[in-house]
Amino acid sequence: MKNVDDKENSVEWIVSVSMLTEGWDVKNIFQIVPWEDRAFNSKLLIAQVLGRGLRIPEEYKSPQPKVRVFNHDAWSRNIRGLVDEILEIEVRLTSEVLTSGERAKYNFDLYTIDYEKQEKAVKAEKDTEIFDYSKDKLIKLVSQAERIEKNTEYEDLAGVIKTKTTVIQKDVLTIDEVVAKIIETFKTRDFEAKIRFPKGEYDKENLPPENEIKDIILASMRAVGIKSGLLVEENALRIFQAFQTIFRKRMASAKFERVAQTPKLISTKQIEKESVAVGAIKHGSTVFYTENFKDECRNGMIDILQDIIDDESLPRSASKEVNPYCFKTPVNVVLTRQEPERKFVEAIVGSKVCAKVDAWIKSRDMGFYSVEYSWRKGEHPTQGSFNPDFFLKLGENIVVVEIKSDGDDSEENKAKYRWAKKHFEDLNAELKKSKIKQRYFFHFLSPNSYTEFVEYFCDNRVFDKKFRSKLEDLLNGDQGVRYG
Repeated sequence: MKNVDDKENSVEWIVSVSMLTEGWDVKNIFQIVPWEDRAFNSKLLIAQVLGRGLRIPEEYKSPQPKVRVFNHDAWSRNIRGLVDEILEIEVRLTSEVLTSGERAKYNFDLYTIDYEKQEKAVKAEKDTEIFDYSKDKLIKLVSQAERIEKNTEYEDLAGVIKTKTTVIQKDVLTIDEVVAKIIETFKTRDFEAKIRFPKGEYDKENLPPENEIKDIILASMRAVGIKSGLLVEENALRIFQAFQTIFRKRMASAKFERVAQTPKLISTKQIEKESVAVGAIKHGSTVFYTENFKDECRNGMIDILQDIIDDESLPRSASKEVNPYCFKTPVNVVLTRQEPERKFVEAIVGSKVCAKVDAWIKSRDMGFYSVEYSWRKGEHPTQGSFNPDFFLKLGENIVVVEIKSDGDDSEENKAKYRWAKKHFEDLNAELKKSKIKQRYFFHFLSPNSYTEFVEYFCDNRVFDKKFRSKLEDLLNGDQGVRYG
C-alpha cells in the first residue's frame, strides 16, 4: 500500500472487503461497490464513502468530479434522501407568508417587549448581629511587657567586643485613651449591630457608657496578667478590632435588574420563510395545505407538493389537506417536524377551534418572536432564547403556546416556562400602561392536554386563567398561573 500510487507500481485494482479501512488514503478510487447496506445507512457513512471515492486519479480529474457507487436496487429507496442531503441537492418545501389573496386577511399584529438591564446594589438579608461581652466573654489580649531590653554588640579597633544593654520603652496607650477613641467611633460611625454588656444591650440609638467599655477592657487585661493600666500597641489594636466588627455593614452585591421597555409591534407579515427537506417528510415531518395550494405556492413548489401528495409510499402523516375555511393562517403551507406539533395543528384546524379562532400562526425556530431565558446547566449559568411555537388570536386576546412531548419537564423547560410567564406578565402590564387592549395568555402544552385545551379555548375558560395543562403541572409544581 505504501507504494501503490507510484507510477512504476503494477497494481491496477484494490478491493477492500466489507469496509473502507480507516487511514486508507490512496487517490485513485473512482468506483465503490458496497457489500452491505450498513455502508449507506447514515449520513456519516455516506459522507465517508463518497469522500474516499472522490479521491480520483489526477489524469481523470474534470471540472465536475464523479464517483460511481454500484448500489443494490433494494437499498436505493431507503438511502435516497440521505444521499441527496449529503450532496446538497435535496428538494425542499417552503412555507412563506401570504401578502395577497383570500388568506392574507389572517395576518395580525403582536406586541413584545425588550428589557434594559440596570445594575442595583442588593444588601444581604440576615438578622442583626449581636456582639456579646456579657458574663465571662472578654476581648482576647496577649501578655505584654511595656519595656524590653535590647543587647547591642560593639567591636572596637582592637577587635574587642563589648555588649551594651538598652531598655526600650514600647509605645503604649492608657485605658482612657483607648476608651475615648472607641466612644468617638460610636458617635461618628453608623452601625447596624447590637452590643451586649453585663449591664444591658446597646445599639446606635442607645450608646454604651464609658465605664462599661472600660470595665470590659480592664477585665480582659486582668485575664492575661496586665497590671500596669497601659496597653501596648498590639493589645490596643486588638481592642479596636474587637469593637470595629460592630461597624461592619451587611454585604451588598451588584444585581442586574431587568426593566421592561415600551411594547414593540410585530406583524406576522414580517415572518421569515421556513423550509423542510422532502426527505424529512419520511421521518415525521408533515405539510398542511388547502385545495387552493396551486394559487398560493410558487411554480416550483407546486410540483414538489403535488409529488408528495401523489406519492403513496410516504406515511399517511406526510401531507394533510385542510378545509380552506378552517386554515385561518396567513402562510401558504404549514410545516411541522414532530408528532406533537402535527397533532396540535390538527386540533386547531378542527371544526371546534375553527369556528372560534380569528387567526393563528405557527412561529419559526429563529427570528420573529423570541423570549429570553436563563438556567443552570450543571455548574454553569446558561443564557438562551426560544421562540414559542403558536400564536392564536381571538379578538384582543392572544394565546401563546409552546409545544413539547408528554412529560418533558427538563430543567431547561422549567426555566423557559418560568421566564416566558414573566415575559408575558410584564408585557400585559406594559400594554395596560400604554392603554393597548391586547392581552396575552401563555401555556406549555403536550398532546395529553390538547382535548382540554380545545374545550377551554372554545368556552373562554383559557381567558379566565382557568386552564392548566398536565405539563405545566410538572413544570411549575403547586404554583398558579398569573397574568397581569
